Amino acid sequence: MRLRSLILMVLLFAILSLPLLAAGTEEEKELGFWVEAQVLSRKQPSRVILWYEKDLTDSFGFFAFAWKESDGYREVLAGPTWKPFKELQIGFGIGREIVPGEDRGSRRLFFFDATKGDFNLYGAFENGRVSGPGHKVTATYALNERLGIGAMTEKGLGLGPRLEYNVKKNVQIWGAALRGRVPNADDVLEKKTTVLLGVNYSF
Repeated sequence: MRLRSLILMVLLFAILSLPLLAAGTEEEKELGFWVEAQVLSRKQPSRVILWYEKDLTDSFGFFAFAWKESDGYREVLAGPTWKPFKELQIGFGIGREIVPGEDRGSRRLFFFDATKGDFNLYGAFENGRVSGPGHKVTATYALNERLGIGAMTEKGLGLGPRLEYNVKKNVQIWGAALRGRVPNADDVLEKKTTVLLGVNYSF
């Protein structure tokens, strides 16, 4: 079974069952994990992302991050986090990446997460010895407890609008349509639109 089909089946089951499983547990403390599955148009590889974060003090902590794609690419990183003030967190991690058919090597990540009221700005910037640099930035505004709108940009996909819907406190479905110059099979850049659909579950 293809990874994309498996991801969709798991996500559908999780979305349908979580309201029952989570009934009466709203006061339980989260463990610091979140997992996200993404599917992309244009036959782009599907993705599964796992994130763990732990506060050691009010200002310092650490995180661990794993990324797996349906084409075999994967990376694992970990490092410290710092909150210089309540509304901002930054982090830096190092780890390894494996690029199918090429090689494996070191990879570095810097991220920031800034929240002010209903506005959130998040950015992640990576660089790997094998696959090179990459980035993702999102800017979103929460219209209410359920719905958020904003914009997103990602290297290799482009820039475009992003829509978020909070199914529950710890379950979010989001979609984005990014337009940009992306490489084709011959590595020639072409203007294309990529649609992304993601489901994020924190626990």
